[in-house]
Amino acid sequence: MNKKIIFFLILIEFTLFRVEAKQLTNNVLVSIDNSIITELDVNKEINFLKFIKNDQATNTSELLKKEIINTLIDRKIKDIETNYYKIDVSEKDIENSLYNYLERIKISNETLNSFYNKNEIEKDYLKNVIKIDLKWSKLIRQMYEGRLNVNLTEVNRQLEQEQKNTEESEKFKNQLITIEQNKLLNKFAATHLEKSKKKYLIKFL
Repeated sequence: MNKKIIFFLILIEFTLFRVEAKQLTNNVLVSIDNSIITELDVNKEINFLKFIKNDQATNTSELLKKEIINTLIDRKIKDIETNYYKIDVSEKDIENSLYNYLERIKISNETLNSFYNKNEIEKDYLKNVIKIDLKWSKLIRQMYEGRLNVNLTEVNRQLEQEQKNTEESEKFKNQLITIEQNKLLNKFAATHLEKSKKKYLIKFL
């Protein structure tokens, strides 16, 4: 048989094998109204978490898989909700957050892109995650800004313990107020997320 024909047949067989392998790992696991979460989505997230945590372990427990699925459900709900309320964030804010995040975990853009190529993950994967988180934070702040009442008695008590001078005391007070407000925002975010989940039909398949 002609070598070119043999090569062509091998190429077709290899391509079909890759397509079949991808289909096997792309089973739908969860549906959220008209959105879905697939086996491929879960594998992407697991590989990404291993990458940023520098975890080379190959075994993935069922417990971790369940946690990842719950994380992806939360992310999908946040995306749906922020789109519903037409929440948007600037490209500059996204890029700044992405830069700060990579700085914090000490990973370069080159290393990140190399990981994407190796694992066949879209290059905007982390960027999209950050965008959803920023939009969600903006939505929660808009909804609950009027309810960020901080206990100033507790703040003043902590100030007295620090015994700083007037200028330092004012800065420290503002920091304490910001910390307390962020705690409240986190509580509101968790509560709002649970409320939002009840609005959508979540089915485990």
